[in-house]
Amino acid sequence: MLSRVAWPADAPRVSVVGGAVRDALLGITHGPDIDLVVEGDAIALARVVGHDLGGRVVAHPRFGTARIDLPHGRHLDLVTARRETYARPGALPDVEPGDLLDDLTRRDFTVNAIAYVLHGEGAGGIIDPHDGRADITAERIRLLRAGAFAEDPSRVVRALRYAARLGFRMEEGTEVGARDAAPGVVLVNSRVADEAARLLAEGAAPVALAMARALGVGWPDPDERRDDRLTALVSALARPGAPAPAAWALRLGLGVRPDDAVAAALPAWSRAIAAEVRAGLARAGDLQGGMSPSQVDAVLREMPPAAQVGALVGGADVVARWWEEWRDMAPEVAGADLVAAGVAPGPGIGRALRAVRAAMLDGEVTGRGEQMALALAEAGRYR
Repeated sequence: MLSRVAWPADAPRVSVVGGAVRDALLGITHGPDIDLVVEGDAIALARVVGHDLGGRVVAHPRFGTARIDLPHGRHLDLVTARRETYARPGALPDVEPGDLLDDLTRRDFTVNAIAYVLHGEGAGGIIDPHDGRADITAERIRLLRAGAFAEDPSRVVRALRYAARLGFRMEEGTEVGARDAAPGVVLVNSRVADEAARLLAEGAAPVALAMARALGVGWPDPDERRDDRLTALVSALARPGAPAPAAWALRLGLGVRPDDAVAAALPAWSRAIAAEVRAGLARAGDLQGGMSPSQVDAVLREMPPAAQVGALVGGADVVARWWEEWRDMAPEVAGADLVAAGVAPGPGIGRALRAVRAAMLDGEVTGRGEQMALALAEAGRYR
């Protein structure tokens, strides 16, 4: 994608920074987002480049940033190089224009503070003022500067996310800093909650949660069955016919302490899914034996999709069979057939068809003839 960009001859220096550079050095695929630092007016440059690429430009003048939305879900983020200072721990940063070195220095970890110059002075070269490549080679996450966790506790969650995803460990001083900051890493903090949602969206979330718990972060569920449940969730969502609630919200319910999930500064819908999957987990035992298919059907039709997932995670294997075989089973007989046979329209028709479906599930009727006979008999009961 970047190879298609024809940078204006007078454009300021432009560099790829952050995860895209890190992942390229690791030889792994990066996501659809690419961050570019511009040592000049990023918005003006984005408008020129966006026009050339046929993309849509969304500018944020207050922050000196712009996003170019491209076809097929790709996008470029252009940021004016800046430096940041913090008036106090936890406060939003004070920002002013800077150069590339300033911009790299404001970042969180050394592995994310590497730049590849695309255009301008040093084009084609790597700028690595904080030895991030050495940390990549050593497979470690190292804070760029002391006090970074105090400035923003969400960085602890980000460190855990990167460590789990990449299979890295925290450098000793970084781990000590994360442990010291752990009591302040709470989900009522919106920045921490947003970062936690990103962590929960990743396949390595179980590893990250275990690491967080070991550091002293309070919200990972201490239940020793947590990892097994999160592993079972992957299998559950892969079953034929499985519903598709947001996986990270399901992990919020299965991997985070219920009180913390309820209080998290996250969208209400995600907290509702978390509560539903927990409720389904608690009901798994009700579905694990002695119920006929029609009884299972009656229970599961009243449960939200996330609760169904929770029940399967909890060991109610019949849920998977219901998804694949029973949920969408429909009689061959319809209401119009009953009306044509002389049954008066009304609620009795619906009750009759539900009775037919229950009998089909339990293997008590087969074929259209038997279904019609049962439907007529049931409809006669409601006259």
